[in-house]
Amino acid sequence: MIETINLWIQDHQDLVYILIFTYCVSKSSILPVFVGILVASESLLLVPSLTAMIAGGFAGDMLRFGLGRRYGEVIVAKMPKSFAGWMGKTMRLFEHYGVAYILLCRYPNTIRMIGMLPVGMSSMSLIRFLPLSTLSLLLWIGIYVALGYSLGASMSELLEHNLMLLGPVLLLVFVAVGWLALRRIDKLEERALKASE
Repeated sequence: MIETINLWIQDHQDLVYILIFTYCVSKSSILPVFVGILVASESLLLVPSLTAMIAGGFAGDMLRFGLGRRYGEVIVAKMPKSFAGWMGKTMRLFEHYGVAYILLCRYPNTIRMIGMLPVGMSSMSLIRFLPLSTLSLLLWIGIYVALGYSLGASMSELLEHNLMLLGPVLLLVFVAVGWLALRRIDKLEERALKASE
């Protein structure tokens, strides 16, 4: 089956690069690992693959930042109260851990889809956001592509069965770190309230 997929990809490379770009606009997930494997097996070329992933990730970040900047308050106002409360905590999390938040919210899977909205809603300027977003893109894509490339085509059968666990594991790690950070922010707010009384 892997050979059939590789042959199809080799025959439709331009379409695959467009699909990679489109996927990276919407989310990141662990696609760069699979791209690295396909580059190692010579089904895809490295430069067009990296270009598609970086351009897609950049376009997605700019879209989310722009939506957050222009319509963020309207979007939050239309959300259910529980989700709006969560978004408020996410905003405080970003304000407290700005740089780390931008570097880490790209992965794991599904977090990036909403994680950049609070950044657009914040006071951070686009000029400050651009280099941080670019650094995050290059860092994560580089790590994941290098991982995929090092695993190579010989590891594709193992990956088929086990790598799907990586997304949920990263999600759990991110949720745990986010929860701890939110608890810390809540405690800091409680101390600030007590000090002001």
